[in-house]
Amino acid sequence: MKSLFDDGERPPTLGERLSGTFSGAFARPTRPAATGAGAGAAGGSPTPIESPAGRRAAMTSLDATETKWSKAGLAIAAVIGAIIVVYLAADHPTKKVSEKVHGVTHTHLVPLSDTYLLVGAIVLGFCLLGFEGIRRRRRTLVVFALFIDGFAFTLVFAPLGLALIFLGGWLMLRAYRIQKFGTANAKLAARQAATRPPRRERKQAARAPEKATVHKPPTANKRYTPKAPPRKKVAKPTE
Repeated sequence: MKSLFDDGERPPTLGERLSGTFSGAFARPTRPAATGAGAGAAGGSPTPIESPAGRRAAMTSLDATETKWSKAGLAIAAVIGAIIVVYLAADHPTKKVSEKVHGVTHTHLVPLSDTYLLVGAIVLGFCLLGFEGIRRRRRTLVVFALFIDGFAFTLVFAPLGLALIFLGGWLMLRAYRIQKFGTANAKLAARQAATRPPRRERKQAARAPEKATVHKPPTANKRYTPKAPPRKKVAKPTE
């Protein structure tokens, strides 16, 4: 009887069978190749250039990256602001103030806990305003809240205040790029700036007339001119 393995092939071992089974079960399926717009998105292509009509809407709204950083900045400002206010109100509730009246120095205590609580409430209020701006996708509200909270923190915790101001300035810079170049991406904006003609040439092109003036030959006068009367024939004198 002819053997089933006379053609030179050996039967697979138990280890090979198990490895093939597990590799097939845990192998990652191949993804279909993306075409068209999906290929650009999957490849991490930069943001497309906005048309002049859509730039205003892109300037006033926030994209996913801006929303993420704005949420992080406002959340950190709210948490640290609450901690600082509670710490100052608990450990430094009063302040010694010395005054000279008629050459006599008077020292009295001024309560500060209520002042700290008021400042903390203002900071938290602007943080809530920023979150409301994120919910509505309003860039101006978010930037305004970041600037106010940043300036408030510069007197207490300068690194956080400067970071919030920098974040607000970054949002304004991206809005400026969208307005001028149609994209918030720095690389695409640099390419657009490199391809644009200089400012002097753009001004000259705007001032120049659209069509060159061509001197036309003179045309016939359309004013009505009466015909001259026919000449009278003079009779020849007879001899």
